Amino acid sequence: MSAYNELLGHDRVIARLERARKLGRVAHGYLFYGPDGVGKEKVALALAQALNCSAEADAPCGLCESCRKIAHHNHPDVRTVACEAERVARGWQEPEKGKNPSDQIRNADLTDLANLFQHRPYLGRFKVVLIVDADKMNEHCQNRFLKTLEEPSADSVIVLISARPDSLLSTIRSRCQALRFGPIPRQEVARWLMARHELPEERALVFAGMAQGSLGKADQLARGDFLTARDQVIAGLSRIQQGDLADLLEVAETLGGNKVELQETLELMEIWLRDLLLAGLGVRAGLWFNQDRTDLVVEQAGRFRAGDLVRTLRSIQRTREDLQVNANPKMALQAMCLNMRNY
Repeated sequence: MSAYNELLGHDRVIARLERARKLGRVAHGYLFYGPDGVGKEKVALALAQALNCSAEADAPCGLCESCRKIAHHNHPDVRTVACEAERVARGWQEPEKGKNPSDQIRNADLTDLANLFQHRPYLGRFKVVLIVDADKMNEHCQNRFLKTLEEPSADSVIVLISARPDSLLSTIRSRCQALRFGPIPRQEVARWLMARHELPEERALVFAGMAQGSLGKADQLARGDFLTARDQVIAGLSRIQQGDLADLLEVAETLGGNKVELQETLELMEIWLRDLLLAGLGVRAGLWFNQDRTDLVVEQAGRFRAGDLVRTLRSIQRTREDLQVNANPKMALQAMCLNMRNY
């Protein structure tokens, strides 16, 4: 089976890459950019397989020695570079005792690349390097990496993968061929979930909508107790709007947590309030995220003015931004709830 057959939703990008490969016009540098979890890295690995596949086929076979080694991240000519925190999360290395793994790609993470590019490929035809979350390189690291991009060998391909391409230096972006990856259509994600998790269509559509085109996020939602958490957030929002100050602070305490948990709670709030806003504006239910709660969406949408919902959504967005710059989670949530109560 071709490695491309396992990919979902990026036919246009794959067709462009394959056309360049077959014409011998593969770029030395690519920038794959788009939302997290939509499959950018999987397409990059499939490209590495296509460039090094030993089978006589139009597409990577996925079965030969090169294809299998690339899929298992142990091909001598294909490297995946990621920050320490990502490598630990993937089980590629053990965390250092007493230290939090770095969430930046550092110069030390790139030192092996110079050695790789100095030699001819050992097993395949191309040396391929994937830089996962390339925007996690700081400016100094990017400037040092720029030299690698400026002096490519004829048999090397570098793929930068990022959900935040604007964080990369313009000098790096200009030396890469940029390919945009959009969200995977909701119906495709739902069908994938139904097959993978044996979900009923209604629930699969809910998870697909919440995931906003990300297979990774959809898979995470289907594996967790997401609907219970969503319903707790809905109940909490109702209490914020209707309760007294003591009740409001109790809700903030209930919905709070560490920064990761709070970001997830705020995302659920945004998704629910967005549906209320769409319902109030007369947008058809087929475009709402909460497909299994359409009656409740209609009921609650009637309680709010569109302007109040927009202000509330902005308040949630500001809180999410504050959390990214080390705001106290508990105080940030309490302040947001107080603002929401005044709308």
